[in-house]
Amino acid sequence: MLSSLGVRLRTVAASSLLATGLIAGALPSVQAAPQQTEPTAVAPNLRNCDIALSQLLPMAKPKPDGRGAAMDGMQPDYARSYARDPLLADEVVNYRRWEWNQMYNSLDTQQKATPDNLAVYRLQADAYLVNSAYLEAMSQLDQVLRRRPDDIQALAVTALVQQFMGNSDDAQCRLSHLRMQSPAAAGDFQRFIANTDADQYARYGAEPRPDAAPDVIAVFGQSPNPDGTPSAGLLTRLAKAKEMADRFPQAWIVVSGAAVRTQYAEADVMRDWLVQQGVDPARIITDDKARDTVGNAMGMVAAFQQYDLHNVLAVGTIQHLPRAVTTLKALADRYHWPITVDAAGGGETPDPSSQVGERRYTYVTAARAAGLFELDDFAKYAKR
Repeated sequence: MLSSLGVRLRTVAASSLLATGLIAGALPSVQAAPQQTEPTAVAPNLRNCDIALSQLLPMAKPKPDGRGAAMDGMQPDYARSYARDPLLADEVVNYRRWEWNQMYNSLDTQQKATPDNLAVYRLQADAYLVNSAYLEAMSQLDQVLRRRPDDIQALAVTALVQQFMGNSDDAQCRLSHLRMQSPAAAGDFQRFIANTDADQYARYGAEPRPDAAPDVIAVFGQSPNPDGTPSAGLLTRLAKAKEMADRFPQAWIVVSGAAVRTQYAEADVMRDWLVQQGVDPARIITDDKARDTVGNAMGMVAAFQQYDLHNVLAVGTIQHLPRAVTTLKALADRYHWPITVDAAGGGETPDPSSQVGERRYTYVTAARAAGLFELDDFAKYAKR
């Protein structure tokens, strides 16, 4: 069966993603995953508590800009909630192109001109969270809560940020207010925290379980060198992918990653290297649209659905695997596609003290994958 499908399989084109519900316009409700562990840091209920709203902070320092228009069409489509807003549509385009300087400054100007436009605060917070500017993101969403204290999206996202920043009392207070507005949203949030904690704090290493029997090996990309050859970090992932491909010769291989930082798509570079190392090209499914870890998960789940794959072996660096696996499982759960995930990583095991920033960012990417992040994600929840 594998050999009959040819060398180059682009099985996750836009039409396929639309059919599976993985692009804008087809966003089903989040599936409530089985609760794997109790959310130890989230209080059951607090009434009559006062949320400590932060003051509006100055604009965050923009990160270096991305590749501009060359990033059009990559997945995911950031900020779907604001793409049809005539005042914000241009900034959504800048967001998806990683034109941070233009976006940040334009939104900052709009905030000063129209301080009661809540969508501006939300969009700026969205970008700040993607770029790990957590305090600035909090200050944006707290301006929403100053004007609309019962706002479900602002309560949920700020509770999440306070939770992973270690401000548990305020996180608990915000969750209590969220529960009073929408018990369903609060329940999903608590399950999300429990599942994210269980997945990202699981043990990851160089080897899968001894009884592993994957039907697909999912390889998370990393930027290649400017000349299109694999970078040192990408080679670490590829060497592990080749090892697993040899060990599990009946498994499909999904390689995922767009031309994010160079003109060369990560997926194409990975496929070419694996073929050069003797891997049957007919086994390889390429997803060249993923701009980030959430995009990787989208392309992978689309391929799993198309080929009816459920037993996944995730491959990346040991450092990246907690975020990769957590995000992949959150997105598969959201779209009701049952998977079991094992993992094997390349590189050294990082010191836990160096992982604080990575752990925090995992909550952000997992929330985006789970559909507990931007405004439209919360439209499904009814208020009391």
